[in-house]
Amino acid sequence: MRMPQAYGERGSDPETPFPIEEGVCHLVRGKSVDSTYRLAGVQAEQSVPVLCVTRIYPDRLRARYRLASATVWWITESPGEGHFDPTAVGTLASAIEGYIDRHPEGCLVVLDGVEFIAIRIGFTKALLFIEHVNEFIMPRRATVLVPVDPECFDPKEYAQLERFTGGIAEEDLRDALDTFEVNRNLGEG
Repeated sequence: MRMPQAYGERGSDPETPFPIEEGVCHLVRGKSVDSTYRLAGVQAEQSVPVLCVTRIYPDRLRARYRLASATVWWITESPGEGHFDPTAVGTLASAIEGYIDRHPEGCLVVLDGVEFIAIRIGFTKALLFIEHVNEFIMPRRATVLVPVDPECFDPKEYAQLERFTGGIAEEDLRDALDTFEVNRNLGEG
């Protein structure tokens, strides 16, 4: 599969902290969403269009992870522009598709809050939502990162989530980002 210019093989490009295949929805397994947003911040700094769909208040997310240029949508029951109800996954899926279609050169989408969506609409519907997004991006130059805590799901449910997506261990991503940032601070990247 093609790899966007902003992504690449680990170690082959000093501007790329971690290889991420495009056209794939990647589960980022771990307790923390920090590394996922750190990677999104690096990509945003490199002028990759970034969309974050999150449970974190948008202004707080932008400030904490250097995501000033990112588009941030909030999963909340509070009405407002860029706010999406956790039960309206059809509307959210259409909005994500529109964002991806507006960036045919490639983009990164962070879909954080799947556990919350699953609580609100049930696991089966949440799984169908993730599978729909995954199928939509396959022929496109987009990558979706879905940070999830496996312990929030029954093991059989998590196995279903993982079956049709790529998997990234959060600690591997964190280690790669730490190395990338040290090298960049030392002037090697």
